[in-house]
Amino acid sequence: MAYDVCDLVDRSVAAETVIKYKYIVKIQMEAGHITEIFSSFQGEGPYAGKRQIFIRFAGCHFSCFYCDTSSARDPKPRFCNLLLLNKETYSKRNPLSTNAVIDCVKDLLTPDLHSISYTGGEPLTSHSFVKEIATEAKVVMHLKNFIETNGYSATAFASLADSKCFDFASIDIKLMSHRAVEEKDYENLYSNAMDCVKISADRGIETIVKIVVIRNTAVDEIEKLCDDLAGFNSRLKFVLQPVNVNITTQPHLHRAGIVPDIEELFKLSEIAGRILPDVMVLPQVHKFMRIP
Repeated sequence: MAYDVCDLVDRSVAAETVIKYKYIVKIQMEAGHITEIFSSFQGEGPYAGKRQIFIRFAGCHFSCFYCDTSSARDPKPRFCNLLLLNKETYSKRNPLSTNAVIDCVKDLLTPDLHSISYTGGEPLTSHSFVKEIATEAKVVMHLKNFIETNGYSATAFASLADSKCFDFASIDIKLMSHRAVEEKDYENLYSNAMDCVKISADRGIETIVKIVVIRNTAVDEIEKLCDDLAGFNSRLKFVLQPVNVNITTQPHLHRAGIVPDIEELFKLSEIAGRILPDVMVLPQVHKFMRIP
């Protein structure tokens, strides 16, 4: 629901109203398309193993050749799939309202919950909807919010960062070799992603920068990226994530041999470590655990 955290004095939320400074204010509920909502363990980066409720927003502008959630590219799926704690699965018709999403979150709360993960697809394509859900989760439910984004729009990201509702941001910066966009559009993509990192760091959000590494990743590209990041915030975490290939669903990638070997990972990690203070190499842990 669209209210400012700093303005909210009496947190009363009912019948699509909020009480603000003793006045009843009518508000417009957001609604959006979501692919799935479920509880699991974070599988990437420094918070791997932390329990999260994942809200996977529909739609993504990119076409990364290694994508493992291609089904989430559809911007308007007919249904949202919900996986309950008892392992039952059911579907809700899209679009979902903010209240409907929050109700799903409430059903998935557990004592070990670390945060709510806003992932995709790409959550920035639904930034107003994301902000409304995150505000409710933060202000009313006192939960932590964790956004996972490719950073394609610094403007959209800034609107979320300025809400002061996000505690963590994992920004997946695409390399030219990922073929996320056409070559002519790459400079704009890179510029927006780097602006997102700066905005996140400047707003005091715990910032994680992730790079998916494929075989023969250009050394000079990693070096330039690290140089660009070095001026932002020494607290950011830099993750080199070796690409994961599913032999069953991505046999063409398996045959292409795109997974980097250990020597290449050593080399890239050492290059990054000469420039940035907090560097790690981590695969997608959830793939090994065979969980969502």
